[in-house]
Amino acid sequence: MQYETSAPADAAGVETQATDADTSGAQALALGAAAAALLAACGGGGGSDSAGTAAGPGNTTGSGTGTGTGTGSGTTTTPPPPVPTLVTTPATLRDAARFLSQASFGPRSTDELEALRRGGFDAWLQQQFGASVESHVAYLEKYRVENDENRATEEMSYEAIWQQWLWSDGVLRSRVSWALLQIFVISNIAPDIRPHAMSSYMDMLNRNAFGNYRQLLEDVTLHPAMGYYLNMLESEKENTADGTHPNENYAREVLQLFSIGLVQLNADGSTRLDAQGEAIPSYGEAEVKGFAKAFTGWAYGGLDNRVARTFHDHDDNVEALWQQPMQPWASYHDTGAKTLLDGKTLPAGQTAQQDMKDALDNIFQHPNVGPFIGRQLIQRLVTSNPSPTYVQRVAAAFANNGAGVRGDLRAVVRAVLLDVEARQDGSGSVVLGVGKQREPVLRFAQLLRGLGARSANGRNAIHYLDGSDDALGQSPLLAPTVFNFYSPFYRPPGPLTEAGLAAPEFQITTETTVVGSLNFFASLIDSAGYGWDASRLAIDFAPLAALATGDGTALVDRLDLLLFDLQMSAATRTRMLGLLKALPATSKDDREYRVRSALLLSMMSPDHVIQK
Repeated sequence: MQYETSAPADAAGVETQATDADTSGAQALALGAAAAALLAACGGGGGSDSAGTAAGPGNTTGSGTGTGTGTGSGTTTTPPPPVPTLVTTPATLRDAARFLSQASFGPRSTDELEALRRGGFDAWLQQQFGASVESHVAYLEKYRVENDENRATEEMSYEAIWQQWLWSDGVLRSRVSWALLQIFVISNIAPDIRPHAMSSYMDMLNRNAFGNYRQLLEDVTLHPAMGYYLNMLESEKENTADGTHPNENYAREVLQLFSIGLVQLNADGSTRLDAQGEAIPSYGEAEVKGFAKAFTGWAYGGLDNRVARTFHDHDDNVEALWQQPMQPWASYHDTGAKTLLDGKTLPAGQTAQQDMKDALDNIFQHPNVGPFIGRQLIQRLVTSNPSPTYVQRVAAAFANNGAGVRGDLRAVVRAVLLDVEARQDGSGSVVLGVGKQREPVLRFAQLLRGLGARSANGRNAIHYLDGSDDALGQSPLLAPTVFNFYSPFYRPPGPLTEAGLAAPEFQITTETTVVGSLNFFASLIDSAGYGWDASRLAIDFAPLAALATGDGTALVDRLDLLLFDLQMSAATRTRMLGLLKALPATSKDDREYRVRSALLLSMMSPDHVIQK
């Protein structure tokens, strides 16, 4: 969504914590105004997940669409030509920049945009579909030797993600994997998930990012990290003597969060209603229990599953156990009949493998999957409030990639990014519901990549960013629950709720997190880097300082490219040029101070925070 806000004349009422940044004079006023403007954009913080349905905000219509033609006397009107649904060539550099913010971590140079404009979106996508990324597990193995105990740590798992985000050529795969991690959530917030479990899970998401959803669903289900996180690992058939039952946790979440949602959907993502106007549930308790039974009998791969006691009796610290799919123990599997979706029943007497295959096939073929997963991928990459027709086009690509294949994520990603709605340029006008808030971690990655941050040893030390008062309120692999950092249906109170619009990222945008991110970026920019020792990511301001002469127009133009996708508003440009005018540019230090001031104002500007 696009928000037009006016920065207050001063920063009254906005309290910031003390930081190491020098925020005196004009810079302090600019920072205060930026923080106040952002607070205004987020409605002052607070709020709750008020949407409350799995179908999406404002889409509670019956099945079908209402179109038709009329006849009568008079002249015949020739209908306009159909609007193309896929846009394969950027019309402007601005559209190229917008595309790179949706599909990667933002543009880094005019040359990059010109190359994209010449080659077109499809050529870029094909190159990215074939680009490889480094293995997360390989990163653990490479750097564990530097630990005194030759031990892989959870911090290394976090570093491996940022290594890819900052320096990998496979930026689209990294963005899509991050989107998938926010749907198929695992989290070390406890913390109790082994490093090799987290990193091999990330490798699995990378491997499946452009594969088939059916394979992704199976690989997620059988990964020991997910098995541990949602309790399918070592879930066993009912034992009345011991009072144990199949664990239902994964069965519930695979339906509610990973595939179909709580209510039946039309192809455009709207909720199907019964004759009384009520939403039709996708499943009930009988189906949850049926899937829970179908998923019994699975434990670590690599053990001898011919020996019953190894199902529970093993050493969880063996790293290899966390890096291969789970395998079945026949003696712990429930062999009774099981109720699945849409009235399907698994017959009694099947093996654990057959039950697993049939259960996942049953989910995969459900008509909800395309619109449910497609809408969330649109939200993570493009816009918080896709139109029903946008969702329907993406769901159609999920249903059939053009060659009769269902679930082709490569086709889905292409449909998400090249849809006419994704490529529309609302810059310069207020289009309610268009765009999304940039996630805090993506803003951080965009800044580091755009400014060419580098460390002496080629590593990073980015670990825990989930603090709200001095960090970003978001950190990979540290979501607070299986429901991610925010609900895809969250609506902040006020005009957005009244308009029936979702704004997921605003669920972690409050007065506290706005001030915390201000302090975070102020410290980062003032110290010209992040981290410590040889892993410290250093930022060289010299290239920007060379542009910080005169009235500062060249510097503002450069920041417009790096941080605003060439969509900086006239108001923000005027405000930034006014700030630079108030600062001297005589010495090298003066010019670097100008750069720092402009960067701080940029990072807190609603024009940057809201991706349009």
